[in-house]
Amino acid sequence: MTAFVGKADIPSGKSPEAGTRGASSKEASGDLVLACLGHKELNGSVINTRLAVRKNRGGKQGQEYPFTLRVVEAPEKDEDNEVITTMVVDWSAKPSEVAPPNDPWQQSRRQDQRTAALRLKRVLMSVLAEAGVDLSLGPDGPVVRMVSQDIVRTEFYVQTPADGTPEQKGSLRRQKFLRALAWAEEHGLIGVKEVDNVVYLWLARPKMKDETEQED
Repeated sequence: MTAFVGKADIPSGKSPEAGTRGASSKEASGDLVLACLGHKELNGSVINTRLAVRKNRGGKQGQEYPFTLRVVEAPEKDEDNEVITTMVVDWSAKPSEVAPPNDPWQQSRRQDQRTAALRLKRVLMSVLAEAGVDLSLGPDGPVVRMVSQDIVRTEFYVQTPADGTPEQKGSLRRQKFLRALAWAEEHGLIGVKEVDNVVYLWLARPKMKDETEQED
């Protein structure tokens, strides 16, 4: 089994939403991809730290394992008789499959809309790792990991439960997908671009509250 872990082996660039830095085949060839996530405050501290299962070819993915870092002292001091400190990881008891409270993907007040949006996010993260391609946003624009909208739609349908006749199921899934797509684009959570008659989607980085206040 091939496993890529966080930033140690195949780091992200300045935009984590663009995917792993380098060729897209790095993530595509791996069986397991883990990512360390967190939110960096303006003062430099990192909060809401967790380890996420970004890709798992043989099982579930999308789980998040919250953790905190704790300072500990070494049993011996250094040559200057000063205390040596390091950080250790304290894991939470159970993995979390719920988005963090400040996750912009769950800001909708409607439960059905919030569920569909989080499903779209989960599907995008999965297929970007599996079938994403690196494309430029423009002549002088950054290279971003994108994936065909058809691939996203197919996987979204698979993960969306529905009752009724085949026609009714297809109609319900199509409505949920289009609404989730429109909502995510309206809130700046995804990007959309057509290249050679193929519509591509990618995860966009929404502006956090502190960034908006800083610009104002």
